[in-house]
Amino acid sequence: MKLTFLGTAAAEGFPAVFCNCNFCKEARRLKGKNIRTRSQAIINDDLLIDLPADTYHHFLANDIEGDKIKFLLITHSHSDHCYCDELNMRCGAFAHNLRAENLEVFCGEGAFKKLKDIDAPNIRLNLLKAFETVKFGGYEVTPLPAKHYDGDNALFYIIKSDKTILYAHDTGYFYDEVFEFIKEKGFKFDLISMDCTNVDIPAGRDGTHMDIEHILLATKRMEEFGAVNENTIKFINHFSHNANPLQHILENRVCDLNFEVAFDGRTVEI
Repeated sequence: MKLTFLGTAAAEGFPAVFCNCNFCKEARRLKGKNIRTRSQAIINDDLLIDLPADTYHHFLANDIEGDKIKFLLITHSHSDHCYCDELNMRCGAFAHNLRAENLEVFCGEGAFKKLKDIDAPNIRLNLLKAFETVKFGGYEVTPLPAKHYDGDNALFYIIKSDKTILYAHDTGYFYDEVFEFIKEKGFKFDLISMDCTNVDIPAGRDGTHMDIEHILLATKRMEEFGAVNENTIKFINHFSHNANPLQHILENRVCDLNFEVAFDGRTVEI
């Protein structure tokens, strides 16, 4: 199982698109791993997670052949995760000789409402419900309710094939029912990717994103019932420019916490 982080920033990117703060100026100077586009990932070569406006750039930068992608998971309806217009490019005069005839899109209610008017005959929408596992293409995907956007039914995902990934973006500290579900079902995670939008800016238990403090609290709780163990690969991901997410600073921050720092283009073979 292969996971590639295509974009690792929050909605504004890093450096932020219109920002001239010292953090963003330093990212522009250093470049490299400090340039972060909007959040997206791909599993193997056929399962895409989220659809920001940076998708086209991600495909070019990572040699991704978009017509091969069969499945798309969307976490929620915010435009940095659900840029609808991109899907209109997958039909008619815009896209010929598609090797995957259809793109199966899976999402919660907010994104479903936003996407339902897409005029592309080879896009198939599938409405997900929290805690109800769906199976497709050799994957078992379990959506979990995210603490993120009221009324949207935002989701994050457990994705299982030969290995099991917890992809936890965009969400605050998990609901108790999420921890209990993971425990009850006996999930064992080979890799976790945790929302770290705030880094060390306090997010609180009721925040809609996480900081390192709450990542560690959530991870410890999952360790207590065995979902996370010493063999689990652990990443922080999805960073706001306000938190100064320069790669070397983040690496120094978590090097003693057994976490790695995601960056655009980072591929992990599990």
